[in-house]
Amino acid sequence: MGIVTTCLDVCKLAFAGSAYPTHIAIGTGSSTFSSGNTTLLSEFDRNAIDTWDTDSSNQITVMSNWSPTDISGCILREFGIFTAGSLMTNREITIGSYVFDGEAELQVQQTFKFLIE
Repeated sequence: MGIVTTCLDVCKLAFAGSAYPTHIAIGTGSSTFSSGNTTLLSEFDRNAIDTWDTDSSNQITVMSNWSPTDISGCILREFGIFTAGSLMTNREITIGSYVFDGEAELQVQQTFKFLIE
């Protein structure tokens, strides 16, 4: 699980000012992670990023929220971060499945840490 190769394209475009993460998608797919993934296996819903936190040194945290009606019937197994142009930066697979019955809300938060070596 983690960063996919298209994230390198996103980073290059972000430095050029033309692309950055704008959405988090959730899905029901359960295949294993591959750095060559370009989409979720089975996308269920996609929401705009609600929160950007850049206060911490060398890291960025993004967050999106889903209402009970947004995720009712979802069996959450994966999520990923996407640019407005639908380039995926990462794909994460959950440990186990989370079933949403129309009563629970969901918040997905992802932190990117940049290490300087």
